[in-house]
Amino acid sequence: LKSRHIQFIALGGTIGTGLFLGIGGAFVRAGPLSVLLGYSFTGVAVFGMMQCLGEMATWLPLPGAIPQYCARYVDPAMGFAVGWNNWYSSAITLCAEISAAAIVIGFWNDTISQAAWISIIIVLVIGLNIFAVAIYGEAEFIFASVKIITIVGLLLVALVIDLGGGPSHDRLGFRYWKNPGAMKEYIGVGNTGRFLGLFSTLVNAAFSYGGVEMVAVAAGEAENPRKNIPKAVRRVFWRILFFYVLGSLAIGVTVPSDDPTLKLGGPGAGHSPWVIAIYRAGIPVLPSIINAVILTSASSSANAFLYTGSRYLFALAQNGQAPRVFLKCSKRGVPYYC
Repeated sequence: LKSRHIQFIALGGTIGTGLFLGIGGAFVRAGPLSVLLGYSFTGVAVFGMMQCLGEMATWLPLPGAIPQYCARYVDPAMGFAVGWNNWYSSAITLCAEISAAAIVIGFWNDTISQAAWISIIIVLVIGLNIFAVAIYGEAEFIFASVKIITIVGLLLVALVIDLGGGPSHDRLGFRYWKNPGAMKEYIGVGNTGRFLGLFSTLVNAAFSYGGVEMVAVAAGEAENPRKNIPKAVRRVFWRILFFYVLGSLAIGVTVPSDDPTLKLGGPGAGHSPWVIAIYRAGIPVLPSIINAVILTSASSSANAFLYTGSRYLFALAQNGQAPRVFLKCSKRGVPYYC
């Protein structure tokens, strides 16, 4: 993996449906301020974790390194638990992202069976991973570029809509923070309910941030990791700030948390808060473009999770905590059984 591959994996690697679709559920439940705080708190924790992980990955770049570090620095039992948990998490998220991509296609055509789309995406994702890591790196470079351009574009569109630059020229400001309110009650009532609403957003934030540690997994297959990994880990700060913190703020000022479309959800991007904001502003073309980006994001995320999951299994086999058959690699170093 070249330097640019690693940098773009750090910036946009596993950004999938969590940021584009999943964040809407948190808005309905907890309100805009709770979501902004939840994503910010989680971002601070993730940034601290990435600094520590970046140090270890720079000093000891191993493929699928995280179970190796746990086994080496804490205890083999922790390496076993973390390795298998992470492998399972990658396997399940891979399925979630592929099925999400198939659902997103329903935005344009819901007559063809989703099984057909799922099969096509599985073939595509396996094809990008099975031959050489450079092919995977190139695909991620393109996917991440699309995601970064889109997020920057969406933030600018949200700013324009909020300041009254849309077709309706309605200046929103922080109107939706006053009505229906900045923090909603969840389960409890009063301050307890608002706190539980905030607390519930941490689950959504954790899912959205999932996979940010991918830089360390890719370190074992990166060229010049001593130089490229610290650079990539520093980039994670901008990913957290722009994509997650500013993204949740942008949605909070352009969509009310009691919007009926947000609650019911349409096919594909129909229940994405970004699409709802654009529909409400009266801009007709953008929803299809965003839907296409959500589709590439889900496919890219599936691609990334197949890569990380296979490397976790490889690391477990190296630790002697998975069957030895998983140590077999192709001539290009791809652990194809994993």
